[in-house]
Amino acid sequence: MSVVKPEKKQKHDGAVDLMFSDEARFIVMRGDYTAERMLQAAVEQSVISPDHDDWKGARYYQTWYKSSPIGGQGGYSRWNHPRDTPCRGAYFASVLEWD
Repeated sequence: MSVVKPEKKQKHDGAVDLMFSDEARFIVMRGDYTAERMLQAAVEQSVISPDHDDWKGARYYQTWYKSSPIGGQGGYSRWNHPRDTPCRGAYFASVLEWD
């Protein structure tokens, strides 16, 4: 199944976050962007340093995320659930994921 992309720009497009789970790390950029543009924006927004190279070999994909608060359990204050389709409160993002 292919991901349904938004037809117009969303409010926070271009914002970059570095996210972590127990299994992987993620550079998440809100909106429809290439991996190269994501890395450039991550450096410009001081999310990663220019010599950061952990992302080499990272898996690139795009998805919708629904952010849900989880009350700080396990060190996380919110969790982003990937989705194939948009829903109320979801945002579209380009993602680089690595171990």
